[in-house]
Amino acid sequence: MTCMSTKRRLVVGGPAEPGHSWRARAKRVRGLVGLLALGVMPLALGCAGASKVVRVYDGRIVEGGFVPPEAYAAYLKGVLAEEAGDLRSALVAYQQAADEDDEDPEPLSRIGDVRCKLDPTSKAADDALGRALRIDRTYAPALAAKARCAAARGNPDEGVAIVEAIAPEDRTTASLEALFVRLAATKRDSAADRVARERAIALTLANGHEPAAWDALVAWGRGKADGELFARGLEGLIRVAPMRAREVEAGVIELLGIGHTALARRVAARLADALPELGTHGIHDPTVARLAIDEAILSGDSERAERRATRGHVALSEVAARALILERPELATSLGRAVLGADPGAGCAAMVLAAVAAREPSGPGLGKAPPATDRFQGRQPPADRPAAACVLVMAERIAVLDTSESAQQWAARVAPLPMAPHDPVTGPLAVDLAARGVIPEKTLPLELRVELAARRREPPPAVDAAALDKQVVDAKHALLWHLLVDPNGAQAKTLLARMHGAADRDPIIGFALARAALAAAPSAPGASDVWAPVLRAIAASPSHPLLLAVAVEIAQRGGRAEDVPSARTRLMAVAQTPAERALASE
Repeated sequence: MTCMSTKRRLVVGGPAEPGHSWRARAKRVRGLVGLLALGVMPLALGCAGASKVVRVYDGRIVEGGFVPPEAYAAYLKGVLAEEAGDLRSALVAYQQAADEDDEDPEPLSRIGDVRCKLDPTSKAADDALGRALRIDRTYAPALAAKARCAAARGNPDEGVAIVEAIAPEDRTTASLEALFVRLAATKRDSAADRVARERAIALTLANGHEPAAWDALVAWGRGKADGELFARGLEGLIRVAPMRAREVEAGVIELLGIGHTALARRVAARLADALPELGTHGIHDPTVARLAIDEAILSGDSERAERRATRGHVALSEVAARALILERPELATSLGRAVLGADPGAGCAAMVLAAVAAREPSGPGLGKAPPATDRFQGRQPPADRPAAACVLVMAERIAVLDTSESAQQWAARVAPLPMAPHDPVTGPLAVDLAARGVIPEKTLPLELRVELAARRREPPPAVDAAALDKQVVDAKHALLWHLLVDPNGAQAKTLLARMHGAADRDPIIGFALARAALAAAPSAPGASDVWAPVLRAIAASPSHPLLLAVAVEIAQRGGRAEDVPSARTRLMAVAQTPAERALASE
Protein backbone atom coordinates (compact mmCIF):
# COMPACT_ATOMS: atom_id res chain seq x y z
CA MET A 1 0.00 0.00 0.00
CA THR A 2 1.29 3.41 -0.90
CA CYS A 3 1.66 6.22 1.63
CA MET A 4 -0.89 8.89 0.61
CA SER A 5 -1.32 12.53 1.41
CA THR A 6 -4.67 13.57 2.75
CA LYS A 7 -4.97 15.98 -0.12
CA ARG A 8 -5.26 13.19 -2.63
CA ARG A 9 -8.63 11.44 -2.70
CA LEU A 10 -7.67 7.83 -3.31
CA VAL A 11 -9.70 4.69 -2.87
CA VAL A 12 -9.13 1.02 -3.51
CA GLY A 13 -8.94 0.47 -7.25
CA GLY A 14 -7.63 3.92 -8.13
CA PRO A 15 -8.16 7.59 -7.39
CA ALA A 16 -11.66 8.77 -6.70
CA GLU A 17 -12.97 11.01 -9.42
CA PRO A 18 -15.79 13.49 -9.21
CA GLY A 19 -19.12 11.71 -9.56
CA HIS A 20 -17.62 8.25 -8.96
CA SER A 21 -18.26 6.59 -5.60
CA TRP A 22 -16.00 4.11 -3.90
CA ARG A 23 -18.83 1.59 -4.01
CA ALA A 24 -18.93 1.55 -7.80
CA ARG A 25 -15.14 1.48 -8.17
CA ALA A 26 -14.72 -1.26 -5.57
CA LYS A 27 -16.76 -3.66 -7.66
CA ARG A 28 -13.49 -4.38 -9.43
CA VAL A 29 -11.89 -5.53 -6.19
CA ARG A 30 -12.64 -9.07 -4.96
CA GLY A 31 -14.94 -9.29 -2.01
CA LEU A 32 -15.28 -5.59 -1.18
CA VAL A 33 -18.75 -4.86 -2.51
CA GLY A 34 -21.68 -5.55 -0.27
CA LEU A 35 -19.47 -6.84 2.53
CA LEU A 36 -20.57 -4.34 5.11
CA ALA A 37 -24.11 -3.88 6.32
CA LEU A 38 -23.63 -0.13 6.46
CA GLY A 39 -21.20 0.14 3.55
CA VAL A 40 -18.43 1.32 5.87
CA MET A 41 -14.89 0.49 4.81
CA PRO A 42 -11.93 2.05 6.61
CA LEU A 43 -9.09 2.29 4.11
CA ALA A 44 -5.53 2.52 5.34
CA LEU A 45 -4.33 5.05 2.88
CA GLY A 46 -1.50 6.40 4.96
CA CYS A 47 1.73 5.05 6.37
CA ALA A 48 3.22 4.89 9.85
CA GLY A 49 4.49 8.42 9.66
CA ALA A 50 1.26 10.02 8.47
CA SER A 51 -0.87 11.76 11.07
CA LYS A 52 -4.03 11.86 8.97
CA VAL A 53 -5.46 9.45 6.39
CA VAL A 54 -8.57 9.34 4.25
CA ARG A 55 -11.31 6.78 4.54
CA VAL A 56 -14.44 6.40 2.44
CA TYR A 57 -17.81 6.00 4.15
CA ASP A 58 -20.65 5.22 1.70
CA GLY A 59 -18.90 7.24 -0.98
CA ARG A 60 -18.05 10.18 1.30
CA ILE A 61 -14.44 11.16 2.04
CA VAL A 62 -13.70 11.05 5.80
CA GLU A 63 -10.39 12.13 7.34
CA GLY A 64 -9.08 10.15 10.29
CA GLY A 65 -6.12 8.56 12.02
CA PHE A 66 -3.73 6.01 10.58
CA VAL A 67 -4.78 2.36 10.74
CA PRO A 68 -1.94 -0.15 11.36
CA PRO A 69 -1.67 -2.72 8.55
CA GLU A 70 -2.06 -5.61 11.02
CA ALA A 71 -5.34 -4.14 12.23
CA TYR A 72 -6.55 -3.62 8.70
CA ALA A 73 -5.65 -7.22 7.71
CA ALA A 74 -7.50 -8.63 10.71
CA TYR A 75 -10.46 -6.35 10.06
CA LEU A 76 -10.73 -7.42 6.42
CA LYS A 77 -10.54 -11.06 7.48
CA GLY A 78 -13.46 -10.41 9.81
CA VAL A 79 -15.45 -8.71 7.08
CA LEU A 80 -15.00 -11.69 4.76
CA ALA A 81 -15.98 -14.14 7.50
CA GLU A 82 -19.06 -12.11 8.45
CA GLU A 83 -20.17 -11.89 4.84
CA ALA A 84 -19.83 -15.67 4.57
CA GLY A 85 -22.00 -16.11 7.66
CA ASP A 86 -19.17 -17.34 9.90
CA LEU A 87 -19.88 -14.98 12.79
CA ARG A 88 -17.61 -16.64 15.33
CA SER A 89 -14.56 -16.42 13.06
CA ALA A 90 -15.52 -12.82 12.28
CA LEU A 91 -15.65 -12.07 16.00
CA VAL A 92 -12.12 -13.44 16.53
CA ALA A 93 -10.78 -11.37 13.63
CA TYR A 94 -12.49 -8.18 14.76
CA GLN A 95 -11.08 -8.67 18.25
CA GLN A 96 -7.59 -8.95 16.75
CA ALA A 97 -8.17 -5.71 14.87
CA ALA A 98 -9.33 -3.99 18.06
CA ASP A 99 -6.30 -5.26 19.95
CA GLU A 100 -4.02 -3.83 17.25
CA ASP A 101 -5.73 -0.43 17.29
CA ASP A 102 -7.74 0.43 20.38
CA GLU A 103 -8.44 3.98 19.21
CA ASP A 104 -10.60 3.04 16.23
CA PRO A 105 -14.33 2.62 16.98
CA GLU A 106 -14.98 0.54 13.86
CA PRO A 107 -13.70 -2.89 15.04
CA LEU A 108 -15.45 -2.38 18.36
CA SER A 109 -18.69 -1.53 16.52
CA ARG A 110 -18.31 -4.74 14.57
CA ILE A 111 -17.66 -6.75 17.70
CA GLY A 112 -20.81 -5.40 19.33
CA ASP A 113 -22.86 -6.02 16.20
CA VAL A 114 -21.69 -9.61 15.79
CA ARG A 115 -22.06 -10.43 19.49
CA CYS A 116 -25.63 -9.19 19.39
CA LYS A 117 -26.35 -11.31 16.31
CA LEU A 118 -25.02 -14.35 18.15
CA ASP A 119 -26.88 -13.51 21.36
CA PRO A 120 -29.16 -10.46 21.57
CA THR A 121 -28.93 -10.51 25.35
CA SER A 122 -25.11 -10.36 25.34
CA LYS A 123 -23.66 -7.96 27.90
CA ALA A 124 -20.36 -8.12 26.00
CA ALA A 125 -22.15 -6.61 22.98
CA ASP A 126 -23.16 -3.61 25.08
CA ASP A 127 -19.61 -3.28 26.41
CA ALA A 128 -18.08 -3.25 22.92
CA LEU A 129 -20.57 -0.71 21.60
CA GLY A 130 -20.10 1.41 24.71
CA ARG A 131 -16.32 1.47 24.15
CA ALA A 132 -16.83 2.44 20.50
CA LEU A 133 -19.10 5.31 21.44
CA ARG A 134 -16.73 6.52 24.12
CA ILE A 135 -14.13 6.91 21.37
CA ASP A 136 -16.65 8.74 19.17
CA ARG A 137 -20.13 9.27 20.57
CA THR A 138 -21.47 10.22 17.12
CA TYR A 139 -19.98 7.23 15.26
CA ALA A 140 -22.81 6.16 12.94
CA PRO A 141 -21.85 2.48 12.51
CA ALA A 142 -21.77 1.99 16.29
CA LEU A 143 -25.12 3.73 16.69
CA ALA A 144 -26.59 1.65 13.87
CA ALA A 145 -25.34 -1.55 15.52
CA LYS A 146 -26.86 -0.41 18.80
CA ALA A 147 -30.16 0.21 17.03
CA ARG A 148 -30.15 -3.24 15.47
CA CYS A 149 -29.39 -4.78 18.84
CA ALA A 150 -32.28 -2.94 20.44
CA ALA A 151 -34.63 -4.27 17.79
CA ALA A 152 -33.27 -7.80 18.25
CA ARG A 153 -34.15 -7.47 21.94
CA GLY A 154 -37.72 -6.63 21.09
CA ASN A 155 -37.38 -2.85 21.35
CA PRO A 156 -37.87 -1.56 17.79
CA ASP A 157 -39.05 1.83 19.04
CA GLU A 158 -35.71 2.33 20.78
CA GLY A 159 -33.89 1.22 17.64
CA VAL A 160 -35.75 3.72 15.49
CA ALA A 161 -35.04 6.50 17.99
CA ILE A 162 -31.32 5.71 17.92
CA VAL A 163 -31.19 5.83 14.12
CA GLU A 164 -33.12 9.07 14.05
CA ALA A 165 -30.65 10.57 16.54
CA ILE A 166 -27.70 9.99 14.22
CA ALA A 167 -26.32 13.25 12.88
CA PRO A 168 -28.16 14.44 9.74
CA GLU A 169 -24.97 14.44 7.68
CA ASP A 170 -24.48 10.75 8.49
CA ARG A 171 -28.11 9.79 7.89
CA THR A 172 -27.89 10.71 4.21
CA THR A 173 -26.51 7.25 3.39
CA ALA A 174 -28.82 4.71 1.79
CA SER A 175 -27.80 2.02 4.26
CA LEU A 176 -28.86 4.02 7.32
CA GLU A 177 -32.17 4.98 5.79
CA ALA A 178 -32.71 1.34 4.88
CA LEU A 179 -32.02 0.44 8.50
CA PHE A 180 -34.61 2.96 9.64
CA VAL A 181 -37.21 1.41 7.31
CA ARG A 182 -36.42 -2.14 8.43
CA LEU A 183 -36.70 -1.20 12.09
CA ALA A 184 -39.87 0.84 11.56
CA ALA A 185 -41.42 -2.20 9.87
CA THR A 186 -41.14 -4.15 13.12
CA LYS A 187 -42.92 -1.53 15.24
CA ARG A 188 -46.56 -1.76 16.15
CA ASP A 189 -48.89 0.01 13.78
CA SER A 190 -49.18 3.70 14.54
CA ALA A 191 -49.87 7.08 12.99
CA ALA A 192 -46.17 7.29 12.12
CA ASP A 193 -46.52 4.41 9.65
CA ARG A 194 -47.66 6.68 6.83
CA VAL A 195 -44.48 8.74 7.01
CA ALA A 196 -42.29 5.64 7.35
CA ARG A 197 -44.00 4.09 4.34
CA GLU A 198 -43.34 7.20 2.28
CA ARG A 199 -39.69 7.10 3.33
CA ALA A 200 -39.47 3.45 2.28
CA ILE A 201 -40.74 4.35 -1.19
CA ALA A 202 -38.50 7.42 -1.42
CA LEU A 203 -35.48 5.29 -0.57
CA THR A 204 -36.04 3.14 -3.65
CA LEU A 205 -36.58 6.17 -5.86
CA ALA A 206 -33.32 7.77 -4.76
CA ASN A 207 -31.28 4.55 -4.56
CA GLY A 208 -32.94 2.18 -6.99
CA HIS A 209 -29.60 0.64 -7.93
CA GLU A 210 -28.99 -0.52 -4.35
CA PRO A 211 -30.28 -3.96 -3.28
CA ALA A 212 -30.43 -2.61 0.30
CA ALA A 213 -33.16 -0.16 -0.73
CA TRP A 214 -35.33 -2.94 -2.15
CA ASP A 215 -34.55 -5.21 0.81
CA ALA A 216 -35.89 -2.45 3.05
CA LEU A 217 -39.06 -2.19 0.98
CA VAL A 218 -39.53 -5.95 1.22
CA ALA A 219 -39.01 -5.73 4.98
CA TRP A 220 -41.63 -3.01 5.23
CA GLY A 221 -44.12 -4.97 3.13
CA ARG A 222 -43.51 -8.13 5.10
CA GLY A 223 -43.64 -6.47 8.50
CA LYS A 224 -46.79 -4.47 7.80
CA ALA A 225 -48.45 -7.04 5.49
CA ASP A 226 -48.39 -4.30 2.85
CA GLY A 227 -48.79 -6.48 -0.20
CA GLU A 228 -48.17 -3.80 -2.80
CA LEU A 229 -44.86 -2.66 -1.33
CA PHE A 230 -43.82 -6.25 -0.65
CA ALA A 231 -44.38 -6.99 -4.34
CA ARG A 232 -42.57 -3.85 -5.48
CA GLY A 233 -39.59 -4.72 -3.31
CA LEU A 234 -39.37 -8.20 -4.82
CA GLU A 235 -39.64 -6.77 -8.33
CA GLY A 236 -36.82 -4.36 -7.53
CA LEU A 237 -34.62 -7.25 -6.41
CA ILE A 238 -35.30 -9.03 -9.69
CA ARG A 239 -33.79 -6.04 -11.49
CA VAL A 240 -30.78 -5.24 -9.31
CA ALA A 241 -29.96 -8.62 -7.75
CA PRO A 242 -31.05 -11.32 -10.22
CA MET A 243 -28.86 -13.96 -8.60
CA ARG A 244 -31.14 -13.75 -5.55
CA ALA A 245 -34.01 -15.22 -7.54
CA ARG A 246 -34.55 -18.00 -4.99
CA GLU A 247 -35.21 -15.36 -2.32
CA VAL A 248 -37.71 -13.69 -4.63
CA GLU A 249 -39.46 -17.02 -5.18
CA ALA A 250 -39.77 -17.48 -1.42
CA GLY A 251 -41.21 -13.96 -1.20
CA VAL A 252 -43.79 -14.82 -3.86
CA ILE A 253 -44.94 -17.83 -1.82
CA GLU A 254 -45.14 -15.63 1.27
CA LEU A 255 -47.25 -13.08 -0.62
CA LEU A 256 -49.56 -15.87 -1.71
CA GLY A 257 -49.83 -17.11 1.85
CA ILE A 258 -50.98 -13.76 3.22
CA GLY A 259 -53.77 -13.51 0.66
CA HIS A 260 -52.25 -11.44 -2.14
CA THR A 261 -52.66 -13.91 -5.00
CA ALA A 262 -52.83 -11.29 -7.76
CA LEU A 263 -49.63 -9.63 -6.55
CA ALA A 264 -47.91 -13.01 -6.23
CA ARG A 265 -48.83 -13.72 -9.84
CA ARG A 266 -47.50 -10.35 -10.93
CA VAL A 267 -44.10 -10.87 -9.30
CA ALA A 268 -43.90 -14.47 -10.55
CA ALA A 269 -44.58 -13.24 -14.08
CA ARG A 270 -41.81 -10.64 -13.83
CA LEU A 271 -39.44 -13.28 -12.53
CA ALA A 272 -40.32 -15.77 -15.25
CA ASP A 273 -39.81 -13.26 -18.03
CA ALA A 274 -36.68 -11.65 -16.60
CA LEU A 275 -34.64 -14.73 -15.77
CA PRO A 276 -33.67 -15.80 -19.31
CA GLU A 277 -32.54 -12.29 -20.17
CA LEU A 278 -30.33 -12.26 -17.07
CA GLY A 279 -28.62 -15.51 -17.97
CA THR A 280 -30.11 -17.61 -15.17
CA HIS A 281 -32.05 -20.85 -15.50
CA GLY A 282 -35.76 -20.68 -14.92
CA ILE A 283 -37.97 -20.74 -11.85
CA HIS A 284 -37.28 -23.52 -9.38
CA ASP A 285 -40.40 -23.41 -7.22
CA PRO A 286 -43.28 -25.32 -8.90
CA THR A 287 -45.96 -23.08 -7.42
CA VAL A 288 -44.21 -19.89 -8.53
CA ALA A 289 -43.89 -21.33 -12.04
CA ARG A 290 -47.63 -21.96 -12.11
CA LEU A 291 -48.45 -18.52 -10.77
CA ALA A 292 -46.53 -17.01 -13.69
CA ILE A 293 -48.47 -19.22 -16.11
CA ASP A 294 -51.78 -18.26 -14.50
CA GLU A 295 -50.97 -14.58 -14.98
CA ALA A 296 -50.53 -15.18 -18.72
CA ILE A 297 -53.74 -17.24 -18.88
CA LEU A 298 -55.75 -14.51 -17.17
CA SER A 299 -54.23 -11.99 -19.60
CA GLY A 300 -55.34 -14.17 -22.51
CA ASP A 301 -51.75 -14.52 -23.74
CA SER A 302 -51.44 -18.10 -24.96
CA GLU A 303 -47.93 -17.66 -26.37
CA ARG A 304 -46.59 -16.29 -23.11
CA ALA A 305 -48.33 -19.02 -21.11
CA GLU A 306 -46.66 -21.68 -23.28
CA ARG A 307 -43.26 -20.02 -23.00
CA ARG A 308 -43.48 -19.78 -19.23
CA ALA A 309 -44.66 -23.39 -19.03
CA THR A 310 -41.63 -24.54 -20.99
CA ARG A 311 -39.26 -22.57 -18.77
CA GLY A 312 -41.03 -23.69 -15.61
CA HIS A 313 -41.23 -27.36 -16.64
CA VAL A 314 -45.04 -27.48 -16.55
CA ALA A 315 -46.80 -29.72 -19.07
CA LEU A 316 -48.99 -27.90 -21.60
CA SER A 317 -51.85 -30.28 -20.83
CA GLU A 318 -51.81 -28.99 -17.23
CA VAL A 319 -51.75 -25.43 -18.56
CA ALA A 320 -54.89 -26.30 -20.55
CA ALA A 321 -56.57 -27.60 -17.38
CA ARG A 322 -55.60 -24.49 -15.44
CA ALA A 323 -57.06 -22.34 -18.23
CA LEU A 324 -60.35 -24.19 -17.89
CA ILE A 325 -60.45 -23.76 -14.10
CA LEU A 326 -59.71 -20.05 -14.61
CA GLU A 327 -62.70 -19.81 -16.98
CA ARG A 328 -60.70 -19.52 -20.21
CA PRO A 329 -62.26 -22.43 -22.17
CA GLU A 330 -61.08 -21.20 -25.59
CA LEU A 331 -57.48 -21.19 -24.43
CA ALA A 332 -57.95 -24.58 -22.76
CA THR A 333 -59.30 -26.00 -26.01
CA SER A 334 -56.49 -24.56 -28.11
CA LEU A 335 -53.79 -25.93 -25.85
CA GLY A 336 -55.51 -29.29 -25.41
CA ARG A 337 -55.84 -29.80 -29.14
CA ALA A 338 -52.21 -28.85 -29.69
CA VAL A 339 -51.10 -31.49 -27.17
CA LEU A 340 -53.36 -34.20 -28.59
CA GLY A 341 -52.21 -33.34 -32.12
CA ALA A 342 -48.64 -34.05 -31.09
CA ASP A 343 -49.50 -37.03 -28.84
CA PRO A 344 -52.87 -38.71 -29.47
CA GLY A 345 -52.39 -40.79 -26.33
CA ALA A 346 -52.13 -37.82 -23.99
CA GLY A 347 -54.83 -38.65 -21.47
CA CYS A 348 -54.46 -35.38 -19.55
CA ALA A 349 -55.23 -33.26 -22.61
CA ALA A 350 -58.10 -35.56 -23.57
CA MET A 351 -59.65 -35.03 -20.14
CA VAL A 352 -59.49 -31.29 -20.59
CA LEU A 353 -61.13 -31.39 -24.02
CA ALA A 354 -63.84 -33.73 -22.77
CA ALA A 355 -64.47 -31.45 -19.80
CA VAL A 356 -64.67 -28.39 -22.07
CA ALA A 357 -67.17 -30.14 -24.36
CA ALA A 358 -69.23 -31.20 -21.36
CA ARG A 359 -69.30 -27.65 -20.04
CA GLU A 360 -70.10 -25.99 -23.34
CA PRO A 361 -71.26 -28.63 -25.83
CA SER A 362 -72.44 -25.96 -28.27
CA GLY A 363 -69.67 -23.46 -27.58
CA PRO A 364 -68.13 -21.67 -30.56
CA GLY A 365 -65.30 -23.54 -32.23
CA LEU A 366 -65.30 -26.47 -29.83
CA GLY A 367 -66.63 -28.99 -32.30
CA LYS A 368 -68.34 -32.24 -31.40
CA ALA A 369 -67.03 -34.45 -28.65
CA PRO A 370 -68.34 -37.63 -27.03
CA PRO A 371 -70.24 -37.28 -23.75
CA ALA A 372 -67.97 -36.45 -20.89
CA THR A 373 -68.25 -39.82 -19.17
CA ASP A 374 -67.93 -42.06 -22.24
CA ARG A 375 -64.20 -41.81 -22.79
CA PHE A 376 -63.21 -42.29 -19.15
CA GLN A 377 -65.87 -44.58 -17.70
CA GLY A 378 -64.29 -47.74 -19.12
CA ARG A 379 -62.21 -50.12 -17.14
CA GLN A 380 -58.82 -48.79 -18.20
CA PRO A 381 -57.52 -45.51 -16.79
CA PRO A 382 -55.50 -43.14 -19.00
CA ALA A 383 -52.21 -44.60 -20.15
CA ASP A 384 -50.17 -41.66 -18.84
CA ARG A 385 -50.06 -40.22 -15.34
CA PRO A 386 -52.04 -36.98 -15.66
CA ALA A 387 -51.61 -33.74 -13.74
CA ALA A 388 -53.97 -33.30 -10.81
CA ALA A 389 -55.60 -30.32 -12.53
CA CYS A 390 -56.73 -32.53 -15.45
CA VAL A 391 -58.25 -35.13 -13.16
CA LEU A 392 -60.02 -32.47 -11.11
CA VAL A 393 -61.69 -30.76 -14.08
CA MET A 394 -62.87 -34.10 -15.46
CA ALA A 395 -64.13 -35.35 -12.09
CA GLU A 396 -66.00 -32.09 -11.57
CA ARG A 397 -67.81 -32.49 -14.90
CA ILE A 398 -68.75 -36.10 -14.19
CA ALA A 399 -70.12 -35.08 -10.78
CA VAL A 400 -72.21 -32.31 -12.35
CA LEU A 401 -73.53 -34.31 -15.31
CA ASP A 402 -73.95 -37.64 -13.56
CA THR A 403 -73.47 -38.18 -9.82
CA SER A 404 -70.77 -37.63 -7.25
CA GLU A 405 -70.61 -41.41 -6.82
CA SER A 406 -69.79 -42.02 -10.49
CA ALA A 407 -67.20 -39.23 -10.36
CA GLN A 408 -65.68 -40.86 -7.27
CA GLN A 409 -65.53 -44.25 -8.98
CA TRP A 410 -63.83 -42.76 -12.03
CA ALA A 411 -61.35 -40.69 -10.03
CA ALA A 412 -60.41 -43.71 -7.89
CA ARG A 413 -58.99 -45.42 -10.99
CA VAL A 414 -56.69 -42.53 -11.86
CA ALA A 415 -53.36 -41.84 -10.12
CA PRO A 416 -52.61 -38.17 -10.80
CA LEU A 417 -49.39 -36.33 -10.18
CA PRO A 418 -49.51 -34.37 -6.89
CA MET A 419 -50.61 -30.75 -6.84
CA ALA A 420 -48.03 -28.02 -6.36
CA PRO A 421 -48.04 -26.77 -2.74
CA HIS A 422 -50.40 -23.88 -1.93
CA ASP A 423 -51.79 -23.92 -5.50
CA PRO A 424 -54.53 -21.25 -5.62
CA VAL A 425 -56.10 -22.79 -8.74
CA THR A 426 -56.33 -26.51 -8.06
CA GLY A 427 -56.61 -26.21 -4.26
CA PRO A 428 -60.13 -24.74 -4.06
CA LEU A 429 -61.45 -27.20 -6.67
CA ALA A 430 -59.92 -30.12 -4.77
CA VAL A 431 -61.61 -28.97 -1.55
CA ASP A 432 -64.95 -28.66 -3.35
CA LEU A 433 -64.66 -32.17 -4.76
CA ALA A 434 -63.70 -33.53 -1.36
CA ALA A 435 -66.75 -31.78 0.09
CA ARG A 436 -68.86 -33.65 -2.46
CA GLY A 437 -67.18 -36.95 -1.61
CA VAL A 438 -65.58 -37.26 -5.06
CA ILE A 439 -62.00 -37.46 -3.81
CA PRO A 440 -60.94 -38.78 -0.38
CA GLU A 441 -60.14 -36.25 2.33
CA LYS A 442 -56.86 -38.05 3.06
CA THR A 443 -55.54 -37.16 -0.40
CA LEU A 444 -55.72 -33.44 0.39
CA PRO A 445 -52.69 -31.53 1.71
CA LEU A 446 -52.95 -30.59 5.38
CA GLU A 447 -53.91 -26.96 4.80
CA LEU A 448 -56.75 -28.00 2.48
CA ARG A 449 -58.02 -30.45 5.10
CA VAL A 450 -58.25 -27.47 7.45
CA GLU A 451 -60.34 -25.67 4.85
CA LEU A 452 -62.56 -28.71 4.38
CA ALA A 453 -63.11 -28.91 8.14
CA ALA A 454 -64.29 -25.31 8.10
CA ARG A 455 -66.83 -26.13 5.41
CA ARG A 456 -68.02 -29.18 7.32
CA ARG A 457 -68.06 -27.20 10.58
CA GLU A 458 -65.96 -29.88 12.20
CA PRO A 459 -62.86 -29.67 14.42
CA PRO A 460 -59.82 -29.18 12.20
CA PRO A 461 -56.95 -31.66 11.93
CA ALA A 462 -53.98 -31.14 14.22
CA VAL A 463 -51.40 -28.63 13.01
CA ASP A 464 -48.08 -28.62 14.85
CA ALA A 465 -45.33 -26.02 14.93
CA ALA A 466 -43.21 -28.01 12.45
CA ALA A 467 -45.94 -27.74 9.81
CA LEU A 468 -45.94 -23.98 10.25
CA ASP A 469 -42.15 -23.67 10.29
CA LYS A 470 -41.78 -25.74 7.12
CA GLN A 471 -44.66 -23.84 5.47
CA VAL A 472 -46.66 -27.03 4.99
CA VAL A 473 -49.51 -24.80 6.14
CA ASP A 474 -49.36 -21.25 4.83
CA ALA A 475 -50.14 -18.16 6.86
CA LYS A 476 -53.78 -17.78 5.88
CA HIS A 477 -54.57 -21.44 6.64
CA ALA A 478 -52.71 -21.12 9.94
CA LEU A 479 -55.03 -18.20 10.68
CA LEU A 480 -58.03 -20.32 9.71
CA TRP A 481 -56.87 -23.15 11.96
CA HIS A 482 -56.44 -20.85 14.95
CA LEU A 483 -59.88 -19.30 14.33
CA LEU A 484 -61.49 -22.72 14.28
CA VAL A 485 -59.69 -23.87 17.45
CA ASP A 486 -59.86 -20.68 19.52
CA PRO A 487 -61.33 -17.62 17.77
CA ASN A 488 -60.56 -15.37 20.73
CA GLY A 489 -57.04 -16.70 21.29
CA ALA A 490 -53.89 -14.59 21.07
CA GLN A 491 -52.52 -16.40 18.01
CA ALA A 492 -55.74 -15.91 16.08
CA LYS A 493 -55.84 -12.22 16.95
CA THR A 494 -52.18 -11.67 16.06
CA LEU A 495 -52.47 -13.35 12.66
CA LEU A 496 -55.74 -11.63 11.87
CA ALA A 497 -54.31 -8.24 12.80
CA ARG A 498 -51.54 -8.86 10.29
CA MET A 499 -53.67 -10.15 7.42
CA HIS A 500 -57.08 -8.53 7.77
CA GLY A 501 -56.29 -6.04 5.02
CA ALA A 502 -56.48 -8.86 2.46
CA ALA A 503 -59.96 -9.98 3.57
CA ASP A 504 -61.59 -8.65 0.41
CA ARG A 505 -58.91 -10.30 -1.76
CA ASP A 506 -58.83 -13.78 -0.27
CA PRO A 507 -61.94 -15.70 0.85
CA ILE A 508 -60.06 -17.69 3.52
CA ILE A 509 -58.96 -14.48 5.23
CA GLY A 510 -62.40 -12.98 4.65
CA PHE A 511 -64.02 -15.97 6.35
CA ALA A 512 -61.56 -15.76 9.24
CA LEU A 513 -62.39 -12.09 9.71
CA ALA A 514 -66.11 -12.87 9.68
CA ARG A 515 -65.74 -15.69 12.20
CA ALA A 516 -63.75 -13.43 14.50
CA ALA A 517 -66.40 -10.73 14.26
CA LEU A 518 -69.17 -13.22 15.02
CA ALA A 519 -67.21 -14.62 17.97
CA ALA A 520 -66.58 -11.17 19.40
CA ALA A 521 -70.18 -10.10 18.69
CA PRO A 522 -69.65 -6.44 19.56
CA SER A 523 -72.94 -5.42 18.00
CA ALA A 524 -75.53 -6.33 15.46
CA PRO A 525 -74.25 -6.35 11.87
CA GLY A 526 -74.48 -2.94 10.30
CA ALA A 527 -74.42 -1.11 13.61
CA SER A 528 -70.64 -0.94 13.86
CA ASP A 529 -67.63 -0.28 11.67
CA VAL A 530 -66.42 -3.73 12.74
CA TRP A 531 -68.77 -5.27 10.21
CA ALA A 532 -67.90 -3.08 7.24
CA PRO A 533 -64.79 -5.06 6.17
CA VAL A 534 -66.68 -8.31 6.75
CA LEU A 535 -69.46 -7.25 4.40
CA ARG A 536 -66.89 -6.11 1.82
CA ALA A 537 -65.21 -9.51 2.01
CA ILE A 538 -68.51 -11.28 1.41
CA ALA A 539 -69.30 -9.02 -1.53
CA ALA A 540 -65.86 -9.65 -3.03
CA SER A 541 -66.37 -13.45 -3.07
CA PRO A 542 -70.10 -13.79 -3.76
CA SER A 543 -70.01 -17.52 -4.57
CA HIS A 544 -67.59 -18.87 -1.98
CA PRO A 545 -69.33 -21.38 0.33
CA LEU A 546 -67.49 -20.34 3.49
CA LEU A 547 -68.43 -16.68 3.10
CA LEU A 548 -71.99 -17.46 2.03
CA ALA A 549 -72.38 -19.57 5.16
CA VAL A 550 -71.32 -16.72 7.44
CA ALA A 551 -73.55 -14.40 5.40
CA VAL A 552 -76.51 -16.50 6.58
CA GLU A 553 -75.37 -16.20 10.20
CA ILE A 554 -74.94 -12.46 9.83
CA ALA A 555 -78.41 -12.14 8.29
CA GLN A 556 -79.88 -14.12 11.17
CA ARG A 557 -78.16 -11.94 13.71
CA GLY A 558 -79.05 -8.72 11.95
CA GLY A 559 -82.69 -8.83 13.00
CA ARG A 560 -84.05 -8.29 9.48
CA ALA A 561 -86.08 -11.41 8.74
CA GLU A 562 -86.38 -10.50 5.06
CA ASP A 563 -82.60 -10.83 4.59
CA VAL A 564 -82.40 -14.45 5.71
CA PRO A 565 -84.17 -16.25 2.82
CA SER A 566 -82.03 -14.64 0.13
CA ALA A 567 -78.84 -15.46 2.06
CA ARG A 568 -79.96 -19.09 2.39
CA THR A 569 -80.82 -19.29 -1.29
CA ARG A 570 -77.33 -18.12 -2.27
CA LEU A 571 -75.73 -20.66 0.05
CA MET A 572 -77.94 -23.52 -1.16
CA ALA A 573 -76.72 -22.91 -4.73
CA VAL A 574 -73.16 -23.91 -3.73
CA ALA A 575 -73.74 -26.05 -0.63
CA GLN A 576 -71.98 -29.43 -0.72
CA THR A 577 -71.44 -30.47 2.89
CA PRO A 578 -74.21 -31.53 5.29
CA ALA A 579 -73.46 -28.51 7.47
CA GLU A 580 -73.83 -26.12 4.54
CA ARG A 581 -77.09 -27.69 3.41
CA ALA A 582 -78.46 -27.64 6.94
CA LEU A 583 -77.64 -23.97 7.37
CA ALA A 584 -79.19 -23.16 4.00
CA SER A 585 -82.43 -24.99 4.76
CA GLU A 586 -83.10 -24.15 8.42
